[in-house]
Amino acid sequence: MFSFRSVAALLASALHVSSANARGFYAHYMVGGIIEGTDHAARDIDDASALGFDAFALNIGAPDADWATGAIKQLFDYADNTDFKLFFSVDFYQESNIDAYNKLLQDYVGRPSYLRAGDDNYPVVSSFSVGEHDPARFRKWKWESLGDQMYLLPNADNAPGYSNPGSWFQGDWGNTVDGVFGWETAWPWGGNQPENVSSGFDTEVLNAAHSQGKTYMAPLSPLQFKDCCGQKNYRIGEVNLPQRMAQLLTLSPDFVEFITWNDAGESHYIGNIWSESQVNEDIKKYANNEDWPHFGWQPLIASFGNAYKHGHGPDGMRPQSDDEVIGAMWYRTFLSSGSCNGNKPANWKSAVDAVNWALVVDQGVTDFKVRVSSGGQIISETKLSPGLNYAASAGVRQGAQKIEVVRGNTVVKVAKSAKQVTDGSEHCFYNFQVAGLE
Repeated sequence: MFSFRSVAALLASALHVSSANARGFYAHYMVGGIIEGTDHAARDIDDASALGFDAFALNIGAPDADWATGAIKQLFDYADNTDFKLFFSVDFYQESNIDAYNKLLQDYVGRPSYLRAGDDNYPVVSSFSVGEHDPARFRKWKWESLGDQMYLLPNADNAPGYSNPGSWFQGDWGNTVDGVFGWETAWPWGGNQPENVSSGFDTEVLNAAHSQGKTYMAPLSPLQFKDCCGQKNYRIGEVNLPQRMAQLLTLSPDFVEFITWNDAGESHYIGNIWSESQVNEDIKKYANNEDWPHFGWQPLIASFGNAYKHGHGPDGMRPQSDDEVIGAMWYRTFLSSGSCNGNKPANWKSAVDAVNWALVVDQGVTDFKVRVSSGGQIISETKLSPGLNYAASAGVRQGAQKIEVVRGNTVVKVAKSAKQVTDGSEHCFYNFQVAGLE
């Protein structure tokens, strides 16, 4: 029979202390099937660790499914022998029964690689929404699942009263959570015109959380585009990623969670999309590593993570390699004014026809400029400074897209399009083509 005493013993028996540091940098990880005997779990962990991520937040929506428990076991078995950590983010949109996650928590919180935080070094448990559960239900769950030994860090965007963080943290929720995780502030809400992402609400939440001795985990993401499962939505990408990076380096939240490592369905992935994990045929059409790779964003993510952990601002971002400059460009494959078969996604009018780019220049390097070409014509030239540089270069034309980093008359590095821009498309896909600097 399970007991609170067994929870305490389980936690105490962990081989290593796996604490969240003062500036933890995590990636949201959609748990899908992983074929046993492959190196897919190991490669995901190694790749994320190489970029500076400290942990995966494992999104769990089917806690009893064999494919999920098999993947989770492979991830923990590999992570236990590394410095990389894992923690659960329970998905109440997929499985609303809060007690359905109990066994999974009890089986894994004592593992060496399970992430812990706070003065009591409790295992971290996050969530995607709070479902329909009130603070009393969460407190009951903490006791019944882990004997109250839980560092609860839920996404509270849908929690009643959360729009007023000051009073929310002073009330019953503040007596229940150890911190909160943002999600919706990763992007502008959208609408009929372009809009920049804002850190205004993040600032309110951070200040309210800190006033009550709680923490805040802020979200970072490049875009959101979904065309499946009855939903067709776009939340602006463009230069959302570098804008948000600059905001979070200024805000300096307790933790940052990147959305996401591998969520192909919403197009905000930067890692591997394994075939066994991606079984939805509609999603495969607009999000995959073959035709829509996002690996080109990875050097920017690594640069951000290092700056964040060391308390630097955007001017303090540096290449995490021997290169003098790193970065990427990204663009859509058809003009927003053009036609496409089917309906365009919600908020499509907020999209901007631009060649988006972000570059990080090393300290002391002041003689670079970036030249942006679209359809064979130069549409912008910009002098680069050390640290983070970015822009959405307007005036996109049909044809090939390219950015060049130039020193004097010499092209030092280039990012080139793999797909050309057209005035229309067979599909209304608002995912980005991402090309890394080479």
